[in-house]
Amino acid sequence: MEDGNGVYRRFLAGEDDAIAQLVASYRRGLYHYLLGLVHDPELADDLTEDTFVKLLVKRPRNTETCSFRTWLYTIGRNLAIDHFRRQGRRAEVCFEDFSFLDWALPSAAELYDAKTDAALLGACMARLPDDQRQALYLRFFEDFSIGELAKILHLSRHNASALVYRAKKSLKEELLKEGFTYEI
Repeated sequence: MEDGNGVYRRFLAGEDDAIAQLVASYRRGLYHYLLGLVHDPELADDLTEDTFVKLLVKRPRNTETCSFRTWLYTIGRNLAIDHFRRQGRRAEVCFEDFSFLDWALPSAAELYDAKTDAALLGACMARLPDDQRQALYLRFFEDFSIGELAKILHLSRHNASALVYRAKKSLKEELLKEGFTYEI
């Protein structure tokens, strides 16, 4: 199976249908990642589209120092940051406004196959600082390596690893506050 870098090279070489393959492969994960950043489904959808439009129109060159997916998520994150810079401030968000996020939470395979556990995890993750929530999402729901996570978040490998460690610890504390129990 061809990786994202190969498909993107085919697109750059003139195979316009290759972009459809990239969108089909990466759109959903990128959207969920951006939704976690911006907390607005419409804006996350717009940023996801803008990411692919940037590839389609500007056709930037990927130096292939990282995987295509890492590079794509970095482009999406940078577009989100640019959006917030243009706005000049970040809007305050109330957690209750995002009760619709149940569908975006981890699969049952992640938490015992019980919907209530997934909802609890989502609620606890929502209380984490943005950087910790991003790190957990990218590492455990999108399965990025620490190196890839570091590139996306513009951190050193050491700082990315430390961020994941702190995020896991914070999430565990939040889960324990909610009475979540688990067996090792």
